[in-house]
Amino acid sequence: MHTIQHNRSPEKQPLAFFLLLLVTLFYSPISAFVTAGGPHNSPFFGVSSHSSSPPTFKNKSGIFSAVLSDNTKASANDSNNNNNNNNNNNNNSSNNNSPKYSNKPIKANFVAETKLPTHLGDYKLRAYRCIEDEAQEQPKTMGQQSGLNNPFSGKEPVVIYKDDGSGGVWKKPSGGEVVPVRLHDQCFTSEVLGSQRCDCKDQLELAMSYINENGGIIIYLQQEGRGIGLANKIAAYALQDSGMDTVDANLHLGFDEDCRSYGVIPSILDDLGIKKIALLTNNPFKVEKLRDLKVEIVKTVPMLVNEPGVHNRRYLQTKVDRMNHGVGNVGDENLMKKMMMVGGGSTSTSTSISSVDSDIAVEGVSANSNGYCFGRNSVLSAVRAIKRGELVCVVDDMERENEGDLIMASDAATAATMATMIRYTSGVLCVAMEGDRMDELALPAMVVNNEDPKQTAFSVSVDGAKEHGITTGISAKERAVTCNLLAGKNTVKTDLVRPGHIFPLRARDGGVTERDGHTESAVDLSRLAGRPPSGVLCEIVSEENVGEMMRLPEMRRFCGKHNFVLTSIVDLKQFIKERGGLGALTEAEEAESEAEAEAEAEVL
Repeated sequence: MHTIQHNRSPEKQPLAFFLLLLVTLFYSPISAFVTAGGPHNSPFFGVSSHSSSPPTFKNKSGIFSAVLSDNTKASANDSNNNNNNNNNNNNNSSNNNSPKYSNKPIKANFVAETKLPTHLGDYKLRAYRCIEDEAQEQPKTMGQQSGLNNPFSGKEPVVIYKDDGSGGVWKKPSGGEVVPVRLHDQCFTSEVLGSQRCDCKDQLELAMSYINENGGIIIYLQQEGRGIGLANKIAAYALQDSGMDTVDANLHLGFDEDCRSYGVIPSILDDLGIKKIALLTNNPFKVEKLRDLKVEIVKTVPMLVNEPGVHNRRYLQTKVDRMNHGVGNVGDENLMKKMMMVGGGSTSTSTSISSVDSDIAVEGVSANSNGYCFGRNSVLSAVRAIKRGELVCVVDDMERENEGDLIMASDAATAATMATMIRYTSGVLCVAMEGDRMDELALPAMVVNNEDPKQTAFSVSVDGAKEHGITTGISAKERAVTCNLLAGKNTVKTDLVRPGHIFPLRARDGGVTERDGHTESAVDLSRLAGRPPSGVLCEIVSEENVGEMMRLPEMRRFCGKHNFVLTSIVDLKQFIKERGGLGALTEAEEAESEAEAEAEAEVL
């Protein structure tokens, strides 16, 4: 598996034939849109054209001009500044009053197939038409589900694949074959007019080059402007000219940040005989939508466009910061996050995505239908990291604390790892342990009547004894020694003094299957890694919202920046249930883990 990268070439000739064909095939929705009187027909957006003044755009808050006045520009700038101050709470921005398009399956019928010669290679172009009622064969748009029609989505998706020169048609893959698939949504401004405000044309050409070399398909969908249509997209551009980013512009117009639907994809994949896919994407939104549709995603492959230009740099930065995309080379820092490997309970992320592209744009962790959130391999990646003596990030359920802890094996604690943990957490370092071992070390409960709502079982605090080089016990070095002592099999109760600066926690015997807490996850991960059943843990504090704990959207960025593995208690619990025990990984599981590590390294 390879990361796909693209270098712009100013000498490239435009895809004249391809683009003209796309215009011919796809812009009937625009014609119908104009004939019908424009977005007057939309209950939430309209254009007034019967005036000599500049076009005006209507949303739920009133009318504003496409040629924005100074006051409107100032208002837009104020809105943008306010939203920038709240970016970290709006990574998965949603407008509660915006139209909601569901993601239910839609039937698509095959129409025709033809040759598509381009400067990138020779391809086949395969056309489909979305069908509402198979008996009547009435076309419907890709956004029309549950009676709600998205007037800005088309009804004729196409598939592009390499022409192998045999003169035949699409050959269905074998049942177990993983087929590279790119979902590409129409961008008239970039792909036809050559706009440099986005990277859509580059992404399309990148995907075409990839399938020319590696096989696979591109499914091209008529969903301009993330599903808001061409005219609305231009209105959004006008707002961006005045200071808003692409997310705020959509919200200001009354839309969600992304209005696309992918209900037609299962029908197209079924027609092509494709059961398993490698999704070519940087976008967790697409992963989430396909997962909801039960599409089996075996892995994702990042699509990296090099050297963002002056006109699209801010747009690409917004996709990273607010839409959790994994894109590279934006700004001065390395913003390429490790790509999330997701799907069907058999793969996942080893770090955050947006990857880490976890992944999956959500405010907190919850289990999917297969019992996982990030996936089985997020657990395997975490176990590998614990085995190596590294820190990992474990987040609990959003209905519980919705917090993440840095966790590592107690016996592997060093001054450096303790300093890192202290820097990014509350600093109240705890060591999770088995109850029997705590009894042996004379570590009783801190209080008789535990009033903690989560029943976290604190014991009396401890430091190592002075015979182990402990002075005050507060430094990172001395706290590491105390953690080592608590994990040591030869440690006796006199090796510890009470009270101290490390807080032992009594884990439940059944681990996370009995109590879904960070205490139990620290012990379970250490067991799975073949280390002593004891783990250091502490809650991560927010760097972006001072005085608060770090939540999942920020945690993804944090893990991507610091190269920490990200998993969840939900995933760990499901993993343990599936394997039926808490012992160290078997040889087969070790082999599986190593194979996934090699695949991950190839992606990176």
